[in-house]
Amino acid sequence: MNERHNQLLAYVTQRGKTSVDTLADHLQTSKVTIRKDLSELSKRGIIKRERGYALPNDPGDIYYRMAFHFEQKQKIARTAAAYVHDGETLIIESGSTCALFAEELAKTKKNITIITNSMYLADYIKEYTDVQLIILGGTLQQGSQSLVGPLTKSAVGAFHVDKIFIGTDGYSHDFGFTGDDLLRSDTLAAMTAASEHIYVVADSGKFTRPGQVSFLKLQDVHEVITDQEIPAAEIDFLKKQGIKVTIA
Repeated sequence: MNERHNQLLAYVTQRGKTSVDTLADHLQTSKVTIRKDLSELSKRGIIKRERGYALPNDPGDIYYRMAFHFEQKQKIARTAAAYVHDGETLIIESGSTCALFAEELAKTKKNITIITNSMYLADYIKEYTDVQLIILGGTLQQGSQSLVGPLTKSAVGAFHVDKIFIGTDGYSHDFGFTGDDLLRSDTLAAMTAASEHIYVVADSGKFTRPGQVSFLKLQDVHEVITDQEIPAAEIDFLKKQGIKVTIA
């Protein structure tokens, strides 16, 4: 992904269906270049194509969420990768930022083992050869492309790792980190129990909405990695809870 790709994604996610001509004018480049960009982005599932047009993905699925705040998520992923060493085994939960984080590890680390419940993440990095993937079983949720439920909870119980990296749908002072789906949140609570240190990787927008189902108490979080748009008051609050905060 380059800066032009980021600008293209931002424009389409804000405006919806957009013609190649409009994108070429907006980005001050040729239509040939825009078509190549759209081909690359659509192959990765980040955006959809119709003849002469770019479209956001369907709302509610992970492909749609990946396109939002992409540049911030990519910076968070690169920052989080510094916390992982060659040869390490870790758990990574489902989510768009988590998938970008896994890709960064696959690009920059050696002999990494990733345990995940995310079919999307597994597909996103399947071409990389220096990473071992262990996919937890369970019931597939189509929108998030994540595996959840009793089988997933049972499978993750066989592991104990030093680090887990997770995303979040929301956050509040009273309930900690929250999800929008009860089954996924219940599964995630079991996954965090399999790790010594819990890292939350999330764009700053997640810190302005409460979510619906609590899955992680603030006192259990080791570190939050987010972008510079997080409100200063939230940084202060998190630090007072004993949580390290890193700004990508």
